[in-house]
Amino acid sequence: MRRSGSSPGEFPLGTVGAVESELFWRTVEGARAEAGIDTERVAQALLRRLRTLGPDEIAQFQDLWDQAQDCVYRWPIRDAATLLLGPLDDDEFLSVQDWIVSHGRRTVKRIQDDPDNVVELAPDRHNARIDWFCGLSLEAHMDVTGGTPFAIDGPPEDDTPTGAPVDLADEVHTRKRFPRLTAYLDGNPWIQRPWERAGN
Repeated sequence: MRRSGSSPGEFPLGTVGAVESELFWRTVEGARAEAGIDTERVAQALLRRLRTLGPDEIAQFQDLWDQAQDCVYRWPIRDAATLLLGPLDDDEFLSVQDWIVSHGRRTVKRIQDDPDNVVELAPDRHNARIDWFCGLSLEAHMDVTGGTPFAIDGPPEDDTPTGAPVDLADEVHTRKRFPRLTAYLDGNPWIQRPWERAGN
């Protein structure tokens, strides 16, 4: 969810500092390297790593996570995820954003550059909607402080994804916009296509 004070679509390198950003991604990618493709285990590994930090560092980590999440808060990415996963409500899309971030900086950048690259996460698609990561920083902060939570910004008034949505019911346009994802759907006929849903 976009936090006040963060810039949608901006890759998180600056608002807290380049050094802090590097440590953030090292923490995220270290948890993924430790746990591998099992995203539930990634969340557990990340929580263990957060518990080794101080309270201010944990709050800073959450700020950077929010910025990274904002980078994938875009209509083209939501549309790409819808092709891979099926229809998403707003809460599910938040979980999908967390899921993408948990795969690391390179994955976030590749999906920013071309949302069709979401298809590269298909082997882990069963974890995409599960809320593995929301609240990890808060839990770690309460653990290290003996129960004191940190302040969380409320959502801004205009909390909608950036960019314009694609009409996924338009098969020709969707195939042109997302060639890799639609090829994946062709190879997995058990996944219903949006243009098929529109015709029912």
